[in-house]
Amino acid sequence: MSDKLRIPDTETRARSIANLREAGRMLDLLTLELDEVIAVLDKGLREQRRARLLYKSNSIPTAKIES
Repeated sequence: MSDKLRIPDTETRARSIANLREAGRMLDLLTLELDEVIAVLDKGLREQRRARLLYKSNSIPTAKIES
């Protein structure tokens, strides 16, 4: 069998490690950006729900108390 695994030279390994670290940093940054987008959307949904609940509570007719 001539398909033996060979260990890359030091320079190639160093380059690969640097590329993998950079890819990891980029993924971390994208994850943080997605977290920020999700937080903004969640805030908007909470505000919509609050506005809807306040609107509904103000539209409920209240009974007049007669004395």
